[in-house]
Amino acid sequence: MHLHPTSVASVLLSLCSLVVTPSFASSQSSSQAEREVREALRSERELRQLEVTVAGSEVTLSGELETFWSKSEAIRRALEVDGVETIVSEIVLPAPESDEQLAEEVIRAVQRYAHYTIFDYLDGRINAGNVTLMGRVTGERNKPREVFERVAKIRGIQDVQNEIRTITPSTSDDRLRRSLATRIFRTTHFQRFRTQPNPPFHIIVERSVVLLVGWVQSEIEYNEMERIARQTQGVLRVINQLQTIS
Repeated sequence: MHLHPTSVASVLLSLCSLVVTPSFASSQSSSQAEREVREALRSERELRQLEVTVAGSEVTLSGELETFWSKSEAIRRALEVDGVETIVSEIVLPAPESDEQLAEEVIRAVQRYAHYTIFDYLDGRINAGNVTLMGRVTGERNKPREVFERVAKIRGIQDVQNEIRTITPSTSDDRLRRSLATRIFRTTHFQRFRTQPNPPFHIIVERSVVLLVGWVQSEIEYNEMERIARQTQGVLRVINQLQTIS
């Protein structure tokens, strides 16, 4: 086939356009994503200072923030933007204090959580400012999320792994909880804890199985609580992991 020079130029220009257009579109897409990520961060004052760069579907966040909670919020909000698939975090947090001091702050944050009851049990580990939260909680509200938020807002925490599990709601388990609490707090050994929002022992009820955890004063209290649990109608099994102070 013979092509006129003008036709050849037209074909070349057409091919060049095909090559350039995707790159231009990609640039527009990245710019749009960057604007949307910045907008998503704007409503939180501390997050506005973060630097945002976008390459395709990957967003890099950089800068300094005060708490892991703020860092996790920045990442969450950026991931909610359409087209964003990956977050690269270059966010710097304050250096952690000693794990011992951070552990004390985590314990206080959990104990002051108003919805932490005798029927919940929380535990955790900390290493170089990295916290792992564990335990089981009742499901009348999103307790794992609320506890995570309280701990993540502690200055110096570098990361929080949330392994708290919500117990499946059950009417029969609720009845057992009420019955156990009534019988336990009625005895002379445990009457003093009746008005305490967070006693040293906890009673986990799941599928009619009772787990006793925490601390009691003596072997007498240890045996008494197990006896009450075993003799409560509807309890299938009792696992006693209580520890004694004396």
